[in-house]
Amino acid sequence: MIVPNDNLRHKVVRGLNTDEVAEPNVFAAIAPIAAFGRGGEWLDSLREYLWENRRYAEEYIKNEIKGVSAVPARATYLLWINCRSITGDSWELCRFIRSHSGLYLSDGNDYRNGSGFLRMNLACPRQQVEDGMKRLRDSVKAYESWVCEPS
Repeated sequence: MIVPNDNLRHKVVRGLNTDEVAEPNVFAAIAPIAAFGRGGEWLDSLREYLWENRRYAEEYIKNEIKGVSAVPARATYLLWINCRSITGDSWELCRFIRSHSGLYLSDGNDYRNGSGFLRMNLACPRQQVEDGMKRLRDSVKAYESWVCEPS
């Protein structure tokens, strides 16, 4: 861990050591050896699986969900969803989706530069991605109706 600020680094070190989070366990030496020595095939398979999840989600959003778009990416299991055309308040949309469908997305504001965006984790079984896309579709439709309702 690199923490350039001396004061902040001291607090981080104290926090880690207070709870003994920094203490290595029996797997600390064995796991990296196994991963680097024998994990290549598994990692290639995982990358392909995650790529297919991304491809599925991007296509689903493009074809099935009006008003939002997937942000293209080439190297992550996190999908950023641009929702600026339907709301200026991604936090409100995130909360609405969670209460409407139970789908947990992250508000882009949590990451300092993501205002107007939602973040979805695609590192899960395909069935969960498919379910999440359906919940997102239904929630976006419901949100647009809710926002347009006369007061």
